[in-house]
Amino acid sequence: MKDLVHNTLRAFRAGKRYIINEGGSRSSKTFSILSALYVIADTVPNILISVVSETFPHLRKGAIRDFQNILTTWLVWDDKQWNKTESTYSLANGSKIEFFSADMPSKVHGPARDFLFLNEAQNISYDIARHLFIRTSETIFIDFNPTHEFWAHTNLKADHKTEWIHSTYKDNHFLTANQIAEIERNKKDKNWWQVYGLGLIGKLEGLVFTEFTMAEELPTEAQAYGLDFGYTNDPTTLIGVVIQGDDLYLDEMIYQTHLRNTDIIRFMKGEGITQTTAIYGDSAEPKTIDDIYLAGFNIQGATKGKDSIMYGLDIMKQFNIHITKRSINLIKEFRNYTFAKDKEGKALNVPIDLWNHGIDAARYAVSMIQRNKHDFKTIPNFNNSRRF
Repeated sequence: MKDLVHNTLRAFRAGKRYIINEGGSRSSKTFSILSALYVIADTVPNILISVVSETFPHLRKGAIRDFQNILTTWLVWDDKQWNKTESTYSLANGSKIEFFSADMPSKVHGPARDFLFLNEAQNISYDIARHLFIRTSETIFIDFNPTHEFWAHTNLKADHKTEWIHSTYKDNHFLTANQIAEIERNKKDKNWWQVYGLGLIGKLEGLVFTEFTMAEELPTEAQAYGLDFGYTNDPTTLIGVVIQGDDLYLDEMIYQTHLRNTDIIRFMKGEGITQTTAIYGDSAEPKTIDDIYLAGFNIQGATKGKDSIMYGLDIMKQFNIHITKRSINLIKEFRNYTFAKDKEGKALNVPIDLWNHGIDAARYAVSMIQRNKHDFKTIPNFNNSRRF
């Protein structure tokens, strides 16, 4: 990581207009840019740095958390300098670092700044980016996972004022052996490994979900919840679901590893999930379902059977899908969930078993809601003894 910070500062001191860090998963690219930005803010007085990402929930769980961790590790974080309401950090020399999202028109089209950091820029349109660019007087920092070629490649890469920095998980010396093993176990998925392992441009073909929009929140209280169980490597996920006409709304409530049944129960009680709201869980975990049921929740195993994965996905795809902005992990799944291919590269009607933990939970709930509305006698081999 020290090398990435050094390379970022070197490019800044060389007077580059665009400093772009293209990298894979856990490559410390965001951490490194934020570290460099604090050094700049602490060195140059009376400047304004804007850190911008797709949505504010993404910022809060990503760049803001990283920024606080960096300054805490360096023993320079001061709560008095952090304005939680405005999401700004003010330094003693008059410099300020602000955090806001790309979906805030008043900020995007508003006042100018000295420095800009576009975080995960592949999710930000060029129209928004260029509005921010023309209001930035000095250096523009950009990072992204290279899931596909986008405006940074077509508009900026050949510019002599651009410094292009590449990084992978091997540049992050703070990863544990377990984290490295978790990344490397995905080598068989060639496109995933190309993008998130090697940090090179991928080409996501055969997306299961090609369209969705983001919503501020669910339009009503959740109609039902889907619950998928994990523990060590896979997260436990709880997804709130609302169906209104042709619209399907999804809200990520839990997406976390190492949760015990008591943790799940405590969380759901804390969220005020009632005893009457239906919860549909992975029926392959009957003991866990029993524990949650005995704690007073209206939970049952989702009905499973032959071809039920595709059946459930096809039901979901019949709706206009809206995902709440705070559902960071679920949004990432929708952007990466793809169909498998045969040896000749032809798409199969079977999704790859990656990027699907929240989607599985949503599928359980949506399938069961629709199942309870219709006569499923015509659907072959549906029974609780088969896995999704």
